[in-house]
Amino acid sequence: MLWGVLVILLMQTSPAEERALLYAIAVGSISTSVLVSPPASAIAFWAPMSLGALLSLVLFNPDIYAISDLLAFAGLTGFCILYLNRRMNERAISAIRLEENAELIRLLLRDFEENASDWLWETNAQMEMQPASQRLVQVARRPAESLRGRFPEALLGEEALRDSLPGSALDRLRQAIADRAPFRDLVVPVVLDGEQRYWSLTGKPILDRQGRFSGYHGVGSDITRQRRQQEHISFLARHDSLTRLANRVLFSETLSQFCETAHEAGFALLCMDLDEFKAINDTLGHAMGDALLVTVAERLRSCIRDFDIAARLGGDEFAIIVLTTDIDEALAVAGRIIERVSRPFRFDGQTLQIGISVGIAMAPVDGSTPTQLLKNADLALYRAKGDGRGTVRVYDPAMDETMRVRHVLQTSLHQALARGEISVVYQPIVNLVDQRIAGAEALLRWTHPERGNIPPAQFIPLAEAGGIMEEIGEFVLREACREAAAWPPELTVAVNLSPLQSGEARIVPLIAGILKSSGLPASRLELEVVENTMLESGSPTEETLRQLHRLGVRIALDDFGTGYSSLSYLRRFPFGKLKIDSSFIRDLGEEDRDDSIVLTIIRLAEQMNMLVTAEGVETAAQAELLRSYGCAQAQGFLFYQPMSGQDFARLVASRETASPRRMPDGV
Repeated sequence: MLWGVLVILLMQTSPAEERALLYAIAVGSISTSVLVSPPASAIAFWAPMSLGALLSLVLFNPDIYAISDLLAFAGLTGFCILYLNRRMNERAISAIRLEENAELIRLLLRDFEENASDWLWETNAQMEMQPASQRLVQVARRPAESLRGRFPEALLGEEALRDSLPGSALDRLRQAIADRAPFRDLVVPVVLDGEQRYWSLTGKPILDRQGRFSGYHGVGSDITRQRRQQEHISFLARHDSLTRLANRVLFSETLSQFCETAHEAGFALLCMDLDEFKAINDTLGHAMGDALLVTVAERLRSCIRDFDIAARLGGDEFAIIVLTTDIDEALAVAGRIIERVSRPFRFDGQTLQIGISVGIAMAPVDGSTPTQLLKNADLALYRAKGDGRGTVRVYDPAMDETMRVRHVLQTSLHQALARGEISVVYQPIVNLVDQRIAGAEALLRWTHPERGNIPPAQFIPLAEAGGIMEEIGEFVLREACREAAAWPPELTVAVNLSPLQSGEARIVPLIAGILKSSGLPASRLELEVVENTMLESGSPTEETLRQLHRLGVRIALDDFGTGYSSLSYLRRFPFGKLKIDSSFIRDLGEEDRDDSIVLTIIRLAEQMNMLVTAEGVETAAQAELLRSYGCAQAQGFLFYQPMSGQDFARLVASRETASPRRMPDGV
């Protein structure tokens, strides 16, 4: 305000030329306030100067144009004071905030480096690594000095970059650097202290204000754990989780690939499954079955080369692709597999022994598509199992006809019982001491309307595979008990109990009901089971047989000596009879080893108070030897052929038990 009064006083006392100079100085002073800060100070200077200049014009030089010009200039100056001061304040605040943000970023980066699993890296314009952070030094397991040099060699090491292939992550990394392009999540291998690990790298090129390249800034992380987890998941998706062999998905893909080039490079397809595995799995439990499968897989691997492919297709089914066109080489591999898998297995102090059957199809001779080859190899496998198991068979076109017949028989078998085609015959069991009939064994027969008599060895596996063995077994039990009830009271009837029946919980009440309805005393019924059903103490099968024994039924161990050769079940279970398999009787008197085995079985049975029945006796010499060894009973063609129930009843009624009819040798 004093400045404004001073201007007016000077204008009043000065000549015209001096007043003009003072006016110009006053107007110039008004503009200097634009650069004054803060705004309050600028206004405190601008307002009196502008007012004093305006009053001096009005009082001493009232020119409308000069007054208008002064007002416009003063207004513009006032606007500039307010606008510039506000912009300056905003710039100052922005600078302060920028500095605060920069400090926050520095703190966050420091915390990131110290606590996060990721780490930062950067280069200069010459792609030279800048000083490594402490986190990077820890991850790289190297001194900080060794992390200086050109990127990526200094970071990853020459060893990791030596064998980079076109299209690999390392190749893409080098291409991005050459193009000065950003890259993201490139997974590259790196060797740390001899250990293969994986890093994920992300980088972005940095440009200066002139747009020139000044280096890369990036982040990296060690993803070895995630990578191995992904590899494990991928492995499990294409491999069997139990045996670590290829699974059906991977095997199908591989087989399809080989089939595409089968005409240039043939191969052999081996299909296999284990013999008697189901009995072990059902009686000893799945844990034992799984352990057995793992060991079988290891033995299979030992039988093939690194470039052959082994797979588990499911259950106890396996397959192998052998890269050879030589059938003899494929047979040699199959023979090696059978020999090694057949060796005894020992688990938890228990010895098990199984077999394996192999079917072979050669590509492209036996097929050039996966479907054809698998079908033909399965046909060969079926023939191998039918020929005694533990064998190998090569596909032959005639097997197609055999399989067609099998399907026809299996279809007919489902209706055979209802049509009355299934019948029961009886083979007498003779007491070797007094030559009298002691009982009979019930045997199953199928008379096909077109094919005639079909051997049990041919149709019983079809019945088991078709799920009707239990129904047929129940029919045999009912028929045998019904007919035996009419025999003299000293005669017994023996019925074979299949492993499928012996494991059924309903078998005990079923047999009790059959005995009650037929009127046959339980002591006259013998149930024959094979050794395979007696593998583990406390198994469902053993408990079922114990319940039947408590009913008064005699339990006989059939085909003794041909099963798992574990005698512990003889001590655990009260068997009433042992039946010596015909394979030991066949060469009796000719092979000292067979004689020793038979004599040992008889002595063992005597010590354990069990009867012994010899099966398959065909010559008088065999019968005489068995009698001299102390064998109580025998059955076979030497004495009687299997006969119908009516014929057996007539035989007993005619009292031919005193001098049994001798059948011709070889019948």
